[in-house]
Amino acid sequence: MNKLTQWFLKLPPFKIFLLLLLGIPIYIWWFSIIYQLDKKVNEPSNNLKFWFVSGLTIYPIIYVLYMFFTFSFFIPLMPFHLLAILCGFILMILTAKSYVNFEKKKGCSTHSVFEVFLMLWFYIICVWSLQRNLNKYVTEIPTQN
Repeated sequence: MNKLTQWFLKLPPFKIFLLLLLGIPIYIWWFSIIYQLDKKVNEPSNNLKFWFVSGLTIYPIIYVLYMFFTFSFFIPLMPFHLLAILCGFILMILTAKSYVNFEKKKGCSTHSVFEVFLMLWFYIICVWSLQRNLNKYVTEIPTQN
């Protein structure tokens, strides 16, 4: 898990932009941000949060793959679709909190949680600034253990 998340956060912004156009990697990117930055902030190891974030990441991916391969767009699937959207929003909120918390601990709080949430929501425009900062954060600052 550690190698995958580090790989995602070390990519240049243009490659992240191209990957995120596929749809599914955005959830892995958000998970990578939460996983790596929380680890660097040295938050206490919370197994429940890890599984919660993993579930929020895996459910939409499974749902997107299911919808892609079955082409089922019927009304009975609407609750599952709404749950996938809710998982995405919660994941964006947790990602924004992790990013801002890391910046505050580092001493350079430049964004609020709401600003980072909007950046994550409109990633097509703002992936350039976020990924550039994430590249610096992952490579320059060692993990505190």
